[in-house]
Amino acid sequence: MDTSYDDILARRITPDTTVPQHDFLFRWGDRPCFARGELVALTGKAKSGKTFVCSMLMALAVRPQLMGLSRLHDEPLSVVWIDTEQSEDSTHEILCHRIGSLIGAPIPDDQFFVYNLRRDNWQDRLHWAQLCIVHDQPDLVIFDGIRDVVGDINNYTEAQTVLDKLLSLASWSGACIVCVLHQNKSLEDKTLRGALGTELQNKSYETYECQKDPETRMFTLKQTATRKYNITAKLEFSVNADGLPEISDNGYRGVDNGYSKYADQINAHTIVPKVFGDLSTMRACDFKQKTMRCFPEVNCDSAYRILLSQAYQMQLITKRKINENETYYDFSSHQKKGAEQEDLPSLF
Repeated sequence: MDTSYDDILARRITPDTTVPQHDFLFRWGDRPCFARGELVALTGKAKSGKTFVCSMLMALAVRPQLMGLSRLHDEPLSVVWIDTEQSEDSTHEILCHRIGSLIGAPIPDDQFFVYNLRRDNWQDRLHWAQLCIVHDQPDLVIFDGIRDVVGDINNYTEAQTVLDKLLSLASWSGACIVCVLHQNKSLEDKTLRGALGTELQNKSYETYECQKDPETRMFTLKQTATRKYNITAKLEFSVNADGLPEISDNGYRGVDNGYSKYADQINAHTIVPKVFGDLSTMRACDFKQKTMRCFPEVNCDSAYRILLSQAYQMQLITKRKINENETYYDFSSHQKKGAEQEDLPSLF
């Protein structure tokens, strides 16, 4: 390789170097996540909910908020989904029925670019994936799964080559590339599979883990590694009769109880009527979950307590106990009349 010292200087970092700050696609609680120009690892055992999480992320490209996560920018995102594992029929069904239902609207063709590469040889899949990303120039790439672009998952040369290409592609395109890879099969071993998993863990900006409880059939998503913003929240969700993820009664267990930097934007007079919608009463747990999911300024327990305090002072709600375990909030009818209404997404 012919190089000059000027080429080396172009790569030098000094205290005076102007370096662009990371631009993140989403926010979980009050922490930004899924950075542009970086690789993100999404892992878990087989059938642990990884594709459900991918569906949520893709729906967030269009919806501003979903399942406790929110999009950081007002404008919708463009998405490339590369599916190497499932049949074309399964990919199509997830796109139309699951992602479309989560969006609540037709799939926008100018924002979603979905490719099924299962029919291709493993030697060709990375080439096709690169062409898709270069051509469509997306904000978010879901690569499910990268194991299918190598012949030997334990070959360190192959693993390094693949991850170097993906990292260079992420840097060049400015996309966040989410790489889906299984954990080792042993229940006790949660490391990512093979040499490919080791390289992905080393080169990823963040790692997220999916788990499934076989007894309760509940899924859990949590962050297990990050280069910068530590997220202590855990998202727990189940799958309803329509095959859609929905937040569980304990869906915000583990959320950081710290002070929300958006708390000064809390306005109970505006928020509470929108949460109740056409209802006059709600379970307290449902009210809390819907509020925290739909309003980013109420993203932690301290912010939620501020909202409740305002709501009580304004006599917007009254608390009613059915028994030791069931608490309900009643919406004051004289406040509800004439209040601004807006349809909010509901997963209850």
